[in-house]
Order: sequence, then C-alpha cells, then structure tokens
Amino acid sequence: MADISGIDLMHQFHHTFNLMHRQYHQIANDKVGIRHGQGKILMILTREDGIGQKELAERLQIRAATLSELLDKMQKNGWIVRKNNQNDRRKINIHITEEGKAVSEQNREARNEMAEKMFGVLSDAEKETLKKLFERLDESLQQNGSDR
Repeated sequence: MADISGIDLMHQFHHTFNLMHRQYHQIANDKVGIRHGQGKILMILTREDGIGQKELAERLQIRAATLSELLDKMQKNGWIVRKNNQNDRRKINIHITEEGKAVSEQNREARNEMAEKMFGVLSDAEKETLKKLFERLDESLQQNGSDR
C-alpha cells in the first residue's frame, strides 16, 4: 500500500470538494436560476420565516452589506419580502414568498440530484464508511479547535 500523507489527503479532499461545489452551483444556476448564497438563504427562510436580517447575516457568516445585495436580488425576483419588525422598527425581518418556497423546493431537488450524482458511485457500505470517517475528522477538528 502506498504511503499517503495528510497533505495528500487534504489536497484530494479540497479538489473533490471544489468539483462538487462547482457542479452543484452549475446545476442550481442552470435548473433553478439560483446564484451562489441564495439557496442557503431560501433554505433557512423555509425553516425560519421572518428571521431578522442581522441574525441571518450572522448565521451565514457574511457581512451585512453582502447579505443586503443578495436580498435585493431575491426581492427583485419575488422570492422574499422585507418587513419592519413590529416590536422594534429598527429591525427588518425577512419573509419567504410562495414563489420563493417553490424555488427553494427546486433547489432542494437540485441538491439531491447532485448528491446522487456524486455519491451514487459508492456502495452503501462505502457511504457508511465515508460518513464515519467524516464524523471522526469533524470530532478531531472540533476538539483541536477548542484548544485555542
């Protein structure tokens, strides 16, 4: 068996992740018309309709100005509406529209298609092994990250 270094694994993982990421966004753009970042916003709004704009930016870990640009485009497309918070007029809540819900569902289907395309080449046993390996890596990274 070949001696595989950690850096070799990191490069392969990074390469595979980038391919998956690019292909997913290509499918989402071609089939649904969603641009980078918009699908995640719709997914969050589907679960938490009316979330505050500031909280949404924090959840996405993006600047408020970046989120504002994304929301402007989404509002123009009719996917979301912004409403002033009834309890605090300084705050803005984001609501998903019926059209936004339909686009979110189409995006979910695109994600499922991508997942099947990517992982369909693996057997059930290989998928289970891969999942367990990712869980071990996650646990290790979280433990090492908490040491700082």
